[in-house]
Amino acid sequence: MRTDPDAAIRAAACAELDRLRFAHGPKLPWSVIDRGFSFRGEKVHFAGRAVGIFKPRQMSAALSIKTVAPRAGRRFWYRDQMGEPDYRTGLLAYDLARGGRGDSTNRALDEAYSRRAALIYFVGVSPAVYEPLSPVWVEELDFDAGRVLLAAADAFHPTMSSIQAAQAGGSSAELRERSYSLVATKKRNHQAWFSSRTKSAYGHRCAFSGLTLSRLLVGAHILPDAEDGPATVTNGICMSTLHHTAFDADLIGVDTNCRVHVARSVRDGRDGPLLESLKGLDGAGLRLPARSEDHPDREFLDWRFQRFLETAD
Repeated sequence: MRTDPDAAIRAAACAELDRLRFAHGPKLPWSVIDRGFSFRGEKVHFAGRAVGIFKPRQMSAALSIKTVAPRAGRRFWYRDQMGEPDYRTGLLAYDLARGGRGDSTNRALDEAYSRRAALIYFVGVSPAVYEPLSPVWVEELDFDAGRVLLAAADAFHPTMSSIQAAQAGGSSAELRERSYSLVATKKRNHQAWFSSRTKSAYGHRCAFSGLTLSRLLVGAHILPDAEDGPATVTNGICMSTLHHTAFDADLIGVDTNCRVHVARSVRDGRDGPLLESLKGLDGAGLRLPARSEDHPDREFLDWRFQRFLETAD
């Protein structure tokens, strides 16, 4: 893996993107994205209006990729506009520009791939409106097929892709091959996209505390994966790693009215300010996504809350 000389610009881009999501919500109009961000006194663009793969002039490899949502009645002209994952891996497919190896934007993406550099993926959700997903990594690039396969951040290792996390602890060549054949890893890739979309729906804020530090947030299931819970935003809540641990341990629960409940064992405990912050959640309302269609499914909440009641006191 090669070092990335653009790392500082990527970090600045991600920091500004977090600020924009906090200010405008998870869906950003192109007019906001097009303002770019400042890096060492220069304006740097996030993405290009007319291209899907974008490399700012200040960088030596791609910073972002973009999918445009067609207007009503218009046809899909790239496969990635349909948002279908690759059946073999569970990774998300993205089409290269049609110039193949000769296209400069494809070469910029290939350069980011060779460095294992994280990218921003601007997913078109309606004309001129985008949902930024970041970070994402190119896991496979095939010029002959004209596409790349993208991995999102692993739900529990947010600085690593789902593939990187699956490969941790073994030889790269051995585990890379195995990662594409194991059903468990394919499911992990799906879960990485689920976590990324759930965090985006909640504006990258913890639904319990309002925390906005992306690296401390996960998209957590309400109805667990082990109980055949679907990998959909309505079966997810964005929460910090602390609240996720408490939620999984049934120390905090959420009823069908999205009110938070804290187990008696926590309420009666005395163990410093961290425990007090959990106790203070009792009776509070959950911070919900801006779009009502992204709100938690009441049936999933009811199932999970009944489990909480059985063990909470």
